[in-house]
Amino acid sequence: MAFPKIDGYVVTEKLGTGSYATVYKAYTKVGARTVVAIKCVDKSRVKYSGTAVDNLITEIRLLKKLTHPHIVHMKNFTWDDKNIYIIMEYCCGGDLSKYIQRYGRVAEKQVRYFLQQLASALKFLREKGVVHMDLKPHNLLLHKGSDGKYMLKVADFGFAQHMTDAVQRSVRGSPLYMAPEMLTGEYDARVDLWSVGVIMYECLFGRAPYSSVSMKELVDKIQRQAPIELPPNASISPGCRELLFGLLQHDPAKRITYEEFFSNEYLDLEHMPSKENYEKAVNLIKRAIELDSAGDYSGAFEGYKQSLVYLVPCVSCEPDTLRRAALAGKLSRYMQRAEEIKLYLSTGVWYRPTGSETHSVNCCGTGTADSPAVCINTETNGEATARGTTEEPEGNAGNNTDEKGDEKPKQCNTTDQEGCRIT
Repeated sequence: MAFPKIDGYVVTEKLGTGSYATVYKAYTKVGARTVVAIKCVDKSRVKYSGTAVDNLITEIRLLKKLTHPHIVHMKNFTWDDKNIYIIMEYCCGGDLSKYIQRYGRVAEKQVRYFLQQLASALKFLREKGVVHMDLKPHNLLLHKGSDGKYMLKVADFGFAQHMTDAVQRSVRGSPLYMAPEMLTGEYDARVDLWSVGVIMYECLFGRAPYSSVSMKELVDKIQRQAPIELPPNASISPGCRELLFGLLQHDPAKRITYEEFFSNEYLDLEHMPSKENYEKAVNLIKRAIELDSAGDYSGAFEGYKQSLVYLVPCVSCEPDTLRRAALAGKLSRYMQRAEEIKLYLSTGVWYRPTGSETHSVNCCGTGTADSPAVCINTETNGEATARGTTEEPEGNAGNNTDEKGDEKPKQCNTTDQEGCRIT
């Protein structure tokens, strides 16, 4: 099989083929041999299709300005007399569709982790006034780190467009993930929220809610608004169920809004494991230590407490057992110090627990069954532990920094991937 000749790159492998384009894996000839994915669009196959040309122009125009950790980055684009080439970052974990095929039903904690990353990307797109219009597992790529953890990235912006809440009329997207109102020819930006619900359902149960053997059967289910039900013996948390059915409302007026989605308590986007949140936690701890040293114990306690709600998810997502244990030890010390200060503020006496004494659990903030509060507790052995916290989704810890903020990237077949571990 002959690969295309692309100036500056060596093509090594075919990754997939679409209606008008083929995607290849390649690496740069000069420098560190960065691995990339190259979308090769055959000019002869698009020149008679105005829609295909428009989609291509839209994709290039949007990708040039959309820079976000959970959106596939376009590095460059070029062309020759036969093809147009879009050079993008290479995601070595395949896509979410293949992940679902490989593992079947995905654990709820992992679904929540993927959903947080997708929501982060959609929030960014919302701020830019962009609607994707073709969200589906095949268009959600996964970068797999050397530790086996995944980072989700939204791809394929061919159907995307700038859209407000004004009604649109042209039908676009993939039928299985397409919002019901799309078939009526009148819809707005809320169509992406329905697609997120379908993706969430498919991750949890291994198939889309309207999986059908034919297009006729699928259209019939959508048009008659067939009830969406959970599979027999399905077991998901109340928060997960509430969010799922909030997204999968046939009537867009009853569907959860973008604002409600981004602020959803179960999703907890504010405290998702990420580089930014880890850095925020480290800065809060540094400030708390400074206030502690200066004798401002009230301010120090608030600083420790605020840092923990960001730090706990990041620590629990650290994939390396030894590093996670080391970080958990640091976390316990911060919790214990916060407990000591809390007792001092309430009694006026400094007190350090001994091995024979037990004290009550004190929670930092409020929590629910789905999003528990961070709790500070001094156990009988004098160690502080987190009580009430659930195991967070497995995945990238979101950062490779020590507490001094020095970056230590963990890379996978490319020179510009964000790291996946906390050190």
